[in-house]
Amino acid sequence: MTLSSTRKINVPAGASLNKDEYRAFLEDSASLIASHAQYFSPDEGGDSLELAHMIPSIPETVICLYLGINEAVCNKALVTPFLVHHAHKNVFAFDPDVYPGGKDVPDGTVDTRDTLPGFQPPNKSWPEHWTYVMINENDCGYRDLWETRGYIDMIAAKFEDFTVLSSPQESRICFFIDEKAFDHPVNKGRYYLISARKKGDASAHEFKVPEGMEGETKGLVPVILEQGEKIYVATADFSPCPHAWSNIHDENEHFAVVNENSAVPLDLIVRKPVVKKTYASKLIPAKGSADNTTDWFLRGRKIVRTPLLEGLFKG
Repeated sequence: MTLSSTRKINVPAGASLNKDEYRAFLEDSASLIASHAQYFSPDEGGDSLELAHMIPSIPETVICLYLGINEAVCNKALVTPFLVHHAHKNVFAFDPDVYPGGKDVPDGTVDTRDTLPGFQPPNKSWPEHWTYVMINENDCGYRDLWETRGYIDMIAAKFEDFTVLSSPQESRICFFIDEKAFDHPVNKGRYYLISARKKGDASAHEFKVPEGMEGETKGLVPVILEQGEKIYVATADFSPCPHAWSNIHDENEHFAVVNENSAVPLDLIVRKPVVKKTYASKLIPAKGSADNTTDWFLRGRKIVRTPLLEGLFKG
């Protein structure tokens, strides 16, 4: 197994790291990911990984990913010092003859292109000229949009389940998450989250937020998980669940590996209206990791999601 990458790294404008630093981070991440058997096959290595820098001017926001299955379910290994504050929002497609987009969108929504840098429809079967919106007001619900004139279909945002794979003796990590996540039945059934929240309240101040990103964890609940413990990034009402993490701690020997399993919530898919026949035969459903369609970031247009290196699987 070769942990280095033979591919050219495309350094973004305004980057705080150079090619050698990016390559060193990639190789260190590959070594950490390779220590967990569920990822690399024997003939995979550094060339299998994706490398991105979410805010190029902030060095701690560089991220390395190994992407596995990418259909109904997506499986990833993630390594990053600081996961930026973001959420996954359902996206609703509307007829542009009814709502042209921009400021002319259904009440309680925002044009996705105005809030999501690099927005892309999930695949080529979803026309670029359609109007795509996200909910941005609490009193607007997905049922309201399903009944709104001009509605075509919904691209459901994924729910994620994070598992800490690294030992806290070597790499401490603190998650920050919307308190609504703890109302979800999955998290209610995880008794250890009671203790994890107490540990988060007691020790969150030990974890650093990068300079220039002050306020990134404001309003989120700190949670410190032990090795093997999980947190479900989901809400019971299918609303967005903002989250972030800091893996920046003075006692850390290396960065942590976090596993992500994600999928769209089946209950929501089953509930949504049947798509009109004129569209249904042409639309290919979004895959399990439609991040460029449904991600929302607190830092908005500062985010750069074009990878420096693409992994084996796109999406």
